[in-house]
Amino acid sequence: MTETPPPDNANQRPATPGSSRRLPDNLPGIDIDAFRVMVRGNDDMIRKLLSKFADAYGGKAAEIAADVAAGNFQQAISTAHTLKGVSGNIRATAVFEAAKALEAALKTAPEGPEVEPLLNDLADVLDQVMAGLEDALGHSPNSPA
Repeated sequence: MTETPPPDNANQRPATPGSSRRLPDNLPGIDIDAFRVMVRGNDDMIRKLLSKFADAYGGKAAEIAADVAAGNFQQAISTAHTLKGVSGNIRATAVFEAAKALEAALKTAPEGPEVEPLLNDLADVLDQVMAGLEDALGHSPNSPA
């Protein structure tokens, strides 16, 4: 009996339930090519990480705005810092840059006139990313209570 050589895709991971669709090559606000390089082309891992991001961080701009309005500047800075780090990890570059700018402004002058426009910028880019993720992942992110 002769052995049949393995197919060319033998080293690829099988699709897992819920991952039958390949992620699009363009996701608003996310450098998907850089993200794929980081996770060695594992779209299942990207899908999992993006889903977690959508579920946990979609409401963070509103959360930061509420903390600023309440005078909880340290909490607002902490949330902006966390959002900056996580968005950088998933290559959501516009969110990263907006969170970075907001964090810096909050550290320098938390009640300064630049905070509100920076909050609006963050909300806009985060909404753009969330809309793209909702479309790409096929589900709506959980909204924070």
